[in-house]
Amino acid sequence: MAEVLVLVEHADGEPKKVTGELLTLARSIGEPAAVFTGAPGTYAKAKAYLAEYGAAKVYVVESDDVANYVGAPVAEVLGKLVADASPAAVLVAATADSREIAARTAAKTDSGLIWDATAVTPDLVATQGIFGGSTIVQSKVTKGTPVIVVRPNSTAPVAAPGSPAEVTVDITISEAAKAAKIVDRVAEAKSGRP
Repeated sequence: MAEVLVLVEHADGEPKKVTGELLTLARSIGEPAAVFTGAPGTYAKAKAYLAEYGAAKVYVVESDDVANYVGAPVAEVLGKLVADASPAAVLVAATADSREIAARTAAKTDSGLIWDATAVTPDLVATQGIFGGSTIVQSKVTKGTPVIVVRPNSTAPVAAPGSPAEVTVDITISEAAKAAKIVDRVAEAKSGRP
């Protein structure tokens, strides 16, 4: 069974619900392999969650070069893993940052990209709603390793406890990937309004 790479969505190491959804979806396609990228020391917070939702393997990249720059360094990590591990597919969440990462990864690996999938079959056919959801289409990548952007809340997360193998990935991020640096992070205040 081929690996399916899942980019872990997290906030300072705390995984978001969509990560459990992607791992659940990945289990229906192949062997789920989580890809955790973040600042040094943040993986420890995600470890139990990734094991609970069935990651068979976790590729860990903890580096300030990945955490302090916008998108491109993570795309380089995914590009390296696609070249080294030859996965069946790469799944990422349809979030602002991950969409850019998915597009960059597809370009780096000369692969096809499917946007806003709501389901993926074991033979890698993705279901998408187009024209505001009024039309449902089936899409399949015909070149390279499919990079599939999945909408949050498309799959119910189902726990499948295990103990994943951890692989530390050593990669040197290129200077070109470090062109856009994150200079500040601000938590947006939530109002009492619905």
